[in-house]
Amino acid sequence: MVIAPLRRKVLRDLVRLWAQVLAIALVLAAGVATLILGNGAYSSLYETRSKYYEDNRFADVFADVTRAPRALLAEIEEIEGVLDAEARIVKLGLLDIDGMKEPGSVLFVSLPGNGAGLNQLYLRLGRLPDAQSAKEVVVADGFAKAHNLGPGDTLPVLMNGQRRELQITGVALSPEFIYALGPGQMMPDPRRFGIVWAPRASLEASFDLEGAFSNVVLKLAPGANPDRVIETLDRLTAPYGGVGASPRKDQISHAFLDAELKQLSAMVKVLPPIFLLVAAMLVNMTLSRLIALEREQIGLLKAIGYSSRSIAQHYVEFVVVIAFVGILIGMAAGTWLGTGMAQMYARFFSFPYLVFTRDPQIYGLAAVITLASAIGGALYAVRTVLRLPPAVAMAPPAPAVYRQRMGWFRRLLPMPQTGVMVARHLFRWPFRTASSTIGVAMAVAILVASLWSFGSINYMIDITFFRTERHDAQVVFGAPEPYRTLFAVRQMPGVLVAEPFRSVSAKISHQNLSKKLAIVGRPAGSELSRVLDADLRLMEPPAAGLILTEALADALGVRPGDLVTVEVLEGARPTVTLPVNGVSLGYVGLGAAMEIGALNRLMGESALVSGLNLKIDKAQDAAFYAAAKAAPKTEHITVTALMLGRFKETLAENITVMITVYVSLATIIAVGVVYNFSRIALSEQGRELASLRVLGFTNREVAGVLFGELAVVVLLAQPIGWLIGYGIGLAMVAAFSSDLYRVPFVMGRDVYATASLVVLAAALVSAFAIRGRINNLDMIEVLKTRE
Repeated sequence: MVIAPLRRKVLRDLVRLWAQVLAIALVLAAGVATLILGNGAYSSLYETRSKYYEDNRFADVFADVTRAPRALLAEIEEIEGVLDAEARIVKLGLLDIDGMKEPGSVLFVSLPGNGAGLNQLYLRLGRLPDAQSAKEVVVADGFAKAHNLGPGDTLPVLMNGQRRELQITGVALSPEFIYALGPGQMMPDPRRFGIVWAPRASLEASFDLEGAFSNVVLKLAPGANPDRVIETLDRLTAPYGGVGASPRKDQISHAFLDAELKQLSAMVKVLPPIFLLVAAMLVNMTLSRLIALEREQIGLLKAIGYSSRSIAQHYVEFVVVIAFVGILIGMAAGTWLGTGMAQMYARFFSFPYLVFTRDPQIYGLAAVITLASAIGGALYAVRTVLRLPPAVAMAPPAPAVYRQRMGWFRRLLPMPQTGVMVARHLFRWPFRTASSTIGVAMAVAILVASLWSFGSINYMIDITFFRTERHDAQVVFGAPEPYRTLFAVRQMPGVLVAEPFRSVSAKISHQNLSKKLAIVGRPAGSELSRVLDADLRLMEPPAAGLILTEALADALGVRPGDLVTVEVLEGARPTVTLPVNGVSLGYVGLGAAMEIGALNRLMGESALVSGLNLKIDKAQDAAFYAAAKAAPKTEHITVTALMLGRFKETLAENITVMITVYVSLATIIAVGVVYNFSRIALSEQGRELASLRVLGFTNREVAGVLFGELAVVVLLAQPIGWLIGYGIGLAMVAAFSSDLYRVPFVMGRDVYATASLVVLAAALVSAFAIRGRINNLDMIEVLKTRE
């Protein structure tokens, strides 16, 4: 096989410049990997969810009631746009597992008698329970694994205050509980919360709901208007304690999955363009220097008959080979990382299957974008080849004139001669200096844009768990209880302080905007559950009016002094207009607060409480948990320390993976930019550096000249990277915020310091690699170099 001369030259150049080629290829690979990872993960999660929803008939509308007759189901099925409806019993119970000191909850969900219905189970092990059995149940897969349970095992629980021993016949998953959050939880905790599916007859008897239901789910016909269906459904269920139906987009599991997809989409828009921009600049820098060094060869090739186009094509082919190397590495890395991310999602979300999507379109798109980026970076340099006449190319370039460029600078900033050498070289090639600075700045920006999350999460934990919700435990009753319950709970073992709260479901509206949420009433002077403003000052709950969280105020477009309409969704269902007295700090969900007495008066009721916030003596916590579980009115118990521990544990796992990836990517950029910049500077100044060695300069002093340029570029990049990273961080906060949670933006000085230290370390590694080449300079050979 005969290889054309110019193709042979491409291969020689690749071998000769292998280190620079590899550095550029790795930066391109990082761009390809993030494109494949982000798009692939998004596609995997989205398509898996869509298929799972379709196969298992996930509902479109969800509604809770207190107690509605089953005869109402026929009217619900007649609503225009309803394709199917299922009336269920959905009730909370308590775990009573031996050896489990801390409290746990289970959500009981009735199964349809015919085995069909909506939100169908994906059975992993065993079988469905007998429809006539009072004991047989199916449990959620994550809960079963957390407690090492399986078919044939017994599950002791408290149902409606009565202890029952249930027989597990199967382990299953459901599209309704892909992200299963228990009452009051911020992260899924399968040890302390699980789903239990049981025959309808069993739950009817246990919760006194014979011939009735407490929950209804609907499947809508294609093209049906969910808002109109919900409006009609709310009207039908209101007499039976309905608290307002929710569309699928507000269903808690689906909403968290949507938030994750939103984050993946934001990642794809931010990271790949950074890598491809840096790679384009590296290609331009390297190719420009290569063409400058090969001026004489270009002139000879043109003189013997090669056209400018064929020579330009030769250099483009050189870049294309580098791009293909980067694409192959990036595809392999993206697939490997994507598979790992799919496994992480499979652990975090309860899918029956989740395979990383290897869609050829995603790989093809990544390859085309990367190739275009590399060729785009080469075009400016290749243009020089097209314009270079043979006679001019064969002549040495005119020496650079530095005096005119440096005179003003020396007058402004006196410096030693070596400093002048550094400055004049940087000013001589401003585009390359700027490109290198921006490249290093991008590495800093990636780290700044990821590391800020540590401080933000710590701040969110401090505000949520130590400044606002400061209780050790929270006991929630199945229905509002008289105020005297407070005094009974205070007599329980280990209770040091008990403060009541009232929670009422309501829809708050302003103009054409509205949100459904719970208004929480607290007594004045509460210490265990407080409301703070943006400056962390205590806000007393108002006796006439509401305090809204920042997220709710933004969603409704209101500020202090505005009026909102409050439509209560339970009890006598009053509708009133209330002023917004203030806006409070809050990062989890949407919230509204008022004084507990005012809330009870609004409801037209006597002094009632929905639950209690408690301070517990840790030496007696086991006795308290046992007493609280035994209380017949207790629906669930939330322990702050356990919730916080789970929150930190989950975040630690996810953030560790994320930070590892970001640090690796930033290091690739920093090493690629710094190494290429150093190699090019060394090739340009080889004669100067060798002359200094001949004149008696030591290797260390000669290296100092080159490293001085490097230091200026790296140091100039730091504040630029900080600024870009700050902007990316702000954009990420905006992209990640939702009704479910809001991330505070906390950018401490430690973030900038850590990002800069990582990039400086990567730059030092590159500098040491170049140092070996400086030490091995052949002074005689370099002095023969023709300028």
